[in-house]
Amino acid sequence: MAVWRFINSTTIFDIAEQFDVNVDFHLDFDLDPEGSSIPKVVEETIKRNYQGRVSIGHVTKLSAMEKMQRGEMAGLLKLADISLIVLPATELYINARDYDALIPRGTVNANELSEMGINTTISSNNIMNAFTSYGDASLIRMANMYANVAQLSKDDEIADVFDMISKNAAKLLSHQAEIVVGALATLVVLEAKDAIESIRTAAQAVAGFKNGKQTFCNQAAHVCFE
Repeated sequence: MAVWRFINSTTIFDIAEQFDVNVDFHLDFDLDPEGSSIPKVVEETIKRNYQGRVSIGHVTKLSAMEKMQRGEMAGLLKLADISLIVLPATELYINARDYDALIPRGTVNANELSEMGINTTISSNNIMNAFTSYGDASLIRMANMYANVAQLSKDDEIADVFDMISKNAAKLLSHQAEIVVGALATLVVLEAKDAIESIRTAAQAVAGFKNGKQTFCNQAAHVCFE
């Protein structure tokens, strides 16, 4: 996947076509609802038959738009089959530094866009650097943070959040999300009874496997009585 910043979108698509790779844009990273780059990316995506091969990260402008304008942008993203990546830690850390009160969260409500038919995902943008000075690469922790920021409470909303770090992310990367007999095991085992509990409790990962090989393990938590 080609990942580029601050370069003309036409040039990015030219390079992507040359090497036959997918495209990921980091764009619209501010709280001004005007001047979105989404229409141009959608135009290029459709012109080059790149539907399903483009993703966009941040797009915090969407969080500053009125509902009707945000719906229009969502319609464009759906038309071009562009996936959305929300990056909660960086959105919260970087945005709205010029506000002294009632500081906006600046994080897109991915659940709202998911209901409109857009493939939405959650990820980490930077970890322990100038853009996000903390983190541990845990997508469960990032999903829990997002659910708090988006003020979600219903089980079906939380289940959708889990999808954003599992099957939706797999779709974005053109990977298989389901566990099937005979496939190489690539999975993470969580200390939770189900997907909803894993997000609500920011469940610990107790084991991980990549292509059938175990890559890490953690002891499950237990209560000690004296």
